[in-house]
Parts: sequence; structure tokens; C-alpha cells
Amino acid sequence: MTRRTQRAPVFAPLAAALLIVVALAACTSEEPRTFQLETLNDSGVTGTAVLTDLRDGSTRVVVDVDPAGHLNMPAHIHPGTCADLVPQPLYPLESVVDGGSETVVPRSLSELLAGDLALNLHVSFEEMGTYAACVDLN
Repeated sequence: MTRRTQRAPVFAPLAAALLIVVALAACTSEEPRTFQLETLNDSGVTGTAVLTDLRDGSTRVVVDVDPAGHLNMPAHIHPGTCADLVPQPLYPLESVVDGGSETVVPRSLSELLAGDLALNLHVSFEEMGTYAACVDLN
């Protein structure tokens, strides 16, 4: 028996296992979803929220906006819709500072898209009751 045939049985199962893991990961991940934020209350804020499944049961939320002079906007995911938002946030997000933020939310993308949830931006910490932009997550 040569050295080459002795190694083949060791590497073949490892290669097969690796292929299975890669195939399963590809099947379970979801494509990132991009949402256009709707400007509210004449704020002038426009932009997007991109939600990306991280395969560990969490989701990365990246907000990228033209802040229209609102340089530090609190951001949250709320129950409800933009038209009928529940005031208490379900998931806090990093504030949108100078037009951007990134947060990892401890829920899968499919969970966030399964119910009535909305991502919204407040005008400022001083004006928490005034929304600058919103988008329904569905």
C-alpha cells in the first residue's frame, strides 16, 4: 500500500463533511433585504435600512440615510406598522449618527419579517415623539 492510498480514506470523510456543512449553510441563509425609509413629518430624512441574516439567529441592521440636518437620531424596531406604531420599542438600534448606524438584533431575519414590525428613526433625543422616517418590515 502506498502512502497516497493510506491518506485518501482519512481526507475523504472530512471533505464530505465540509461539503455538507457548506451546503446546509447556503440553504439556510437568507439574502439581505433592503428597505426604503419613508420620510415623516417633513424631516427631509431619506435612505435605506439593510437587514442581513447572520446565520446564528441574529440579524445585522445597517441604516444609511441623508440625515437632513438631524445628526443624532434614535432608532428602534417597534411592534406595529408605520401607520399604527406601538410607542414602546421592541428592539433598540444604535442611534443614526451623521447618517449611519449598525446594530445586531438578537432575532433572525425571518422572525423580523414574519410579524407587524416597523423600523423608525426619531428626529432627536429631545424630540422622541417626532418620527423622522419609518419603514414597515415585511
